[in-house]
Amino acid sequence: MQHKIEHIKEIRAIFKSENLMSLSDNDYQYKDLNVLLLSTSNTPQKNKGFKKFNSIKNEWDLLNCNNDLKLLTAHLYYYRPLINNPTKEFYIYNGNYTSTYFQNEPDWFYSTHVSCCFEKLYNFWDRIGDALAYYLNLEIKEWTVDFAKVIDLMSKDESYSNNKYFQSLLEFKNTKFTEFNLLRKDIVHYYQFETTFRWEHTMNCSNKNSINELWEWKKKMPEFFKNHLVLSCEGYYEAYKLINNLP
Repeated sequence: MQHKIEHIKEIRAIFKSENLMSLSDNDYQYKDLNVLLLSTSNTPQKNKGFKKFNSIKNEWDLLNCNNDLKLLTAHLYYYRPLINNPTKEFYIYNGNYTSTYFQNEPDWFYSTHVSCCFEKLYNFWDRIGDALAYYLNLEIKEWTVDFAKVIDLMSKDESYSNNKYFQSLLEFKNTKFTEFNLLRKDIVHYYQFETTFRWEHTMNCSNKNSINELWEWKKKMPEFFKNHLVLSCEGYYEAYKLINNLP
């Protein structure tokens, strides 16, 4: 039990040292918002075609996915110092370089958490898409909603063309979200992060430059998701302002 308590303390210390903040922090206050109230009296007519949408569950899921991403990201920082470093695990035989990969347990935990981070982050943005489609009464079938489709649909409506919150969400969708989602699709629908890393390592184990690049990619996952944690909080803020027609 003491060991478990110490682990929790270490994760909390990482929250602080890496400044990992979620929407649930600060008594659910983010900037000037009470994030427990996604819709207010300013909210336009809701989408009557959404039969399965539950506003409370959507709100809770947004906060939970965001907070879970914070927790998973903290664990990436926790395990990273202990994972296999292929640039240091190699041998030279007859003058030829070969990188090895005998995976240790922290590396396994790290890779598993990376795959989970991709899932949690996508779930968050999917719920943002649900909220926008519902509260803004968009002409879209409930079962076809996802964040990208919703933003693309809204981009065709001139009434959003000068809205700074929508333009920020559109910019995100066309850049950071698209970059992330390409990786997410591969991990969720095809091969896990650990599988992809192992394959790329095996195919390039005799190429030192490729191994260095692969390591740089893998070791930067904590910073990648830390940045997306910030972006998700900002995205919630922008969606809130947009939904409630706030300046």
